[in-house]
Parts: sequence; C-alpha cells; structure tokens
Amino acid sequence: MRRGLRKASLMSHPQTQPENATVNAADTLRVSVVIPCYRQAQFLPEAVASVVAQTFTDWEIIIVDDGSPDDTAAVAQRLIAAHPDRRIRLIRQENRGLAEARNAGIRVARAPYILPLDADDMLEPEMLAQTVAALDAHPEVGFVYTDVRRFGAENNILRTRPYSLDHLRFENLMMPATLFRREAWEQVGGFRTFKPVQGYEDRDFWVSLAEAGWEGLHIAQPLLRYRRTAGSMLSTARRYDLELRARIFLDHWRLYEPDALAWARRVTSPAWSVDGKLRSPWHWLLAYLGYLALIRRYYPSLLLSSLVHPLFWRLPISWQGRLRALARLARLQR
Repeated sequence: MRRGLRKASLMSHPQTQPENATVNAADTLRVSVVIPCYRQAQFLPEAVASVVAQTFTDWEIIIVDDGSPDDTAAVAQRLIAAHPDRRIRLIRQENRGLAEARNAGIRVARAPYILPLDADDMLEPEMLAQTVAALDAHPEVGFVYTDVRRFGAENNILRTRPYSLDHLRFENLMMPATLFRREAWEQVGGFRTFKPVQGYEDRDFWVSLAEAGWEGLHIAQPLLRYRRTAGSMLSTARRYDLELRARIFLDHWRLYEPDALAWARRVTSPAWSVDGKLRSPWHWLLAYLGYLALIRRYYPSLLLSSLVHPLFWRLPISWQGRLRALARLARLQR
C-alpha cells in the first residue's frame, strides 16, 4: 500500500496552452514523452526521431521551449510539420528551469504514463515497449528505469543496480528518462527546484516517490542513450554533490537516521555553507569524511563507490572518461 507521506495539489498552476494541439481526443495514449529544451535545439531532431522510431506507438511528444534563446521553437515547429501523422505538440514558457519545464509539459499531458527525455538524449527502439509492459504488470511499481548507453564525451554502457530503497537513499539509481505514473507525480507535487544551487531535481523526485510508498523496477538492458558533454547540467550539479545530498536528506527526513540528518544540518548551516555551497576545501573535506562514515554504518556495500564518486565528479569530464577506460582495462586483464 502506498503510504502517501507527501501530497501536494497541482491545481494552482496555470495550464499552458499547447501549440499545434491537433490530437484527436479519442486516440488511445499510453505514454507522454516530455522533452524540455533550453539551448539544445541542435539535438532536438535526434531526440524526437528516437521516439518516432519506437516499436510501441501509443505515445505523444510534448516539447517544452523553456524560454530558450536559440531556435528551439522553430525547430520544434519543423518537426511537427515533418510528422503530421504523429502526436507532437509544442508549449512555450519563460525560462523557469528544468524541473518546472518538465512539470509544465506533464500538466498538459494526456497519458497515464510519463517519460521525461532531455533534449540531447535518445531512446533505443524498445524503450517504451519494455518499460510500459513492466508498469502494466506491476501495479505497485511507480517508476521503471533501465541501463544506459553513454555516448559523446565518453562511450560505454552504465549498468545500473536493481531497485533498493536503502540504495536510493544514499546513491542515485536512475537517469531522468525513467517511465513513471502520472498519478505518482501528482501525489508528490511534481518535480522541485533547489535554490540557490540547482541540480538533482530528478533524484529528489525519485526519493519523493519512494517516500510516498511507490516501488521502483530495473530493466537490465541499455535502452537509454545518454549524451555526455562537458557543460551538461548534471556535470555542473555534481560539483556540488555533497551539498545537494544534504538537501535531499533534510527534505526527506522520514527516510534518514538522526546522525544522517545531523550531518546534513551541518553541511547546510551558515557556518559551513554560503549560497548553498560549502565555504572552503576544508569544509568540503569534513563533509566528505562525514558522509563516508554514514555510508560505512548504513550501507557498507556502497563504501567504495561513495569513496570515489564525490572526488570523481570534481574532475574534468575528459579525466573521468580516461579513468573509466583504465578501470575497464584493469578488469579485462584480471
């Protein structure tokens, strides 16, 4: 049974009128693919093409132009014109950030299942077929995620772990392109934006769903193609990994032990942080050591990855790719 620890009404948000809303209301829609776009118009055709190529066909695409200064709207209109037999819509808004762009698209969505897709990522052809089948078969499951094929600045397959609430409390398990139930999104009040340091909106959302009692499910196939670039929002957010983790701990305090919450309060206190960022390398080191102590106590199997990740994310992305390649080579030579 879903506990419903967090509920919030979305009715107070104004509905955004979609452009080119020519969809027949009688059509059977199962999935709404929401594609926020800000300064990524050049990638948008590839993202849309990957949805058009799905073996599962009961979908719609909602492109959200989040006040982008490039030609996102014009590119979206051309894509709509190029696929007149497909259910593709465009909505436009002032720039409000990734979380609110996703929420804007979901508010006008017609389907019971939602898949957020970043404009620079792509889906493998079986992505929707397999994730929809998983949600259909498991009513207790609120979200389904897959393994990931990275491309761009590095090319490899990310094998994600099977779902575990204990794991999710301390380490993210899934990418933003995870299929979830619209009713679960409504129950927790949608995606939230952290300020002043933005990032981890998707991770906060998955933890919200778990806190509300929803289960997750993992499909062990790389059905998402994730573009790695040096300037991506995720790459930037991970530089403030510990600060954002602390925010998640405090916002979802029901899921964490008293000493974990004490660590999070120290990290976010004015004595340690300013404008949401740790004040100095010394404060960062203290926060890092405190986090490792928590992992050792509550989830020791994650100790090695937790030892490496906060340091790893602070390296240039080119170094990250080289280190991953060396790790793979070392495994092959064993």
